[in-house]
Amino acid sequence: MAAQSGLKAGSATLLMARGKSANGLSKARLGLTVTGKLGNAVVRNRIKRRLRAAARLVFPENATPGFDYVAIARPAALTAEFSVLLDDMKRALLRLTANPT
Repeated sequence: MAAQSGLKAGSATLLMARGKSANGLSKARLGLTVTGKLGNAVVRNRIKRRLRAAARLVFPENATPGFDYVAIARPAALTAEFSVLLDDMKRALLRLTANPT
């Protein structure tokens, strides 16, 4: 996967990785990873829903087209205020955008 060897930016709620899209798409894509260590299926699905909702608000303005992003959830993603989750995702995307590859 392209994001594995690409740039990474972390925060309290997530780790964001970015890699060049292998198939040359002109839009940004997001993959979500929530490990079993964070809780049972109900907890993991709730974290994924929160990350997806944050991405819908943050990605259109801040993600670079033509790149694949992977958000790896951290335990704080479940309990953090939604505004903190938005800020963390936006900050990670801006850090990754500042380092073009």
